[in-house]
Amino acid sequence: MKISVLLPYKENFSKNNAGAVSLFVNDLIKNGKNNKTLVFGSTDDKKFLDKKYVNLIFDKKTLTSNSKKYVKEFLNNNFSKNSDIIEIHNRPSYIKLISDYTDSKLLLYFHNDPLSMNGSKTVKERNYLLEKVDHFIFNSNWSLKRFLINMGDLSIYKKKLSVVYQCVNKQRINFN
Repeated sequence: MKISVLLPYKENFSKNNAGAVSLFVNDLIKNGKNNKTLVFGSTDDKKFLDKKYVNLIFDKKTLTSNSKKYVKEFLNNNFSKNSDIIEIHNRPSYIKLISDYTDSKLLLYFHNDPLSMNGSKTVKERNYLLEKVDHFIFNSNWSLKRFLINMGDLSIYKKKLSVVYQCVNKQRINFN
């Protein structure tokens, strides 16, 4: 199964300046069993966290949306075009840019408050996401509850919504 992971634009997937989302994704790909996963991002740093990283290069300009150019460059990549799954981290606004151009299943991770992000602030935007995204992953019950504010009965979407805690450890910590 081919999986393309799209980081937020400006998320740094480098050994020197990695962001929280990059560190989380890096742990996922290192500990996962799927060896057909690539992580896509954009950074000026050359020391990436992993070999499975593709640095998207595009012409960045001040007066135009670099996020749209970033997503377009992602969609032009042959691996992402043929992916079974596209994971989008913390950027619900990317769904609108991607959903009409792929048959891949779409996963959307929320690492922060959904109501503070472009593309999921309003009930209308969140309903759109529920129609387009195949599965949502939230880092806490709190972020899931924030997503559901004023959404009404979503029982038909319940199977699409999961919480995956980022604090699960393999060993127990003894504080005594």
